[in-house]
Amino acid sequence: MMAKIFSVTGWSGSGKTTLIARLIKHFKSINQRVIAVKGAPHKYYLEPESTDTFKFLEAGSDMVFLAAKNELLSMKRIDDTNDVFAVLESYKDNCDFLFLEGLRKNGIPMIEVFDSTKNNTPKFPFHQLTAIVSDKPITEEIPNFNIDNIIGISKFMEDYNG
Repeated sequence: MMAKIFSVTGWSGSGKTTLIARLIKHFKSINQRVIAVKGAPHKYYLEPESTDTFKFLEAGSDMVFLAAKNELLSMKRIDDTNDVFAVLESYKDNCDFLFLEGLRKNGIPMIEVFDSTKNNTPKFPFHQLTAIVSDKPITEEIPNFNIDNIIGISKFMEDYNG
């Protein structure tokens, strides 16, 4: 099975990370392979300039790995956001679900998380969205899921063929 890819979008603080974490737990509980990618909108250094891994990247290494107890972090210098999608393309066969937070691209279905207690309107127009996850029903134009309906959301993702 080729990976199902979804971009989880919404306003800051809407619950995107919480939803993705809950979906990961659910899919892992049924033996699915999951990759999650968090896009940071601003420049972000995983390693300060004085560290060895930073020096390796600056020297021109194509990839740098940082091995720590029970974790392996890979770093790759990219020129722009589109490079992220090229790298992720090589991982599609290694997972069942790929979740993007803070990254979007035409052709990748977007699911918006919306908290009506924090914002008046969703961040994106409904015609750009595949579904909406919210604290209350928002529209009949696209599928709506309650934020706590992890089974319903995951079933929708499994069945989605858009």
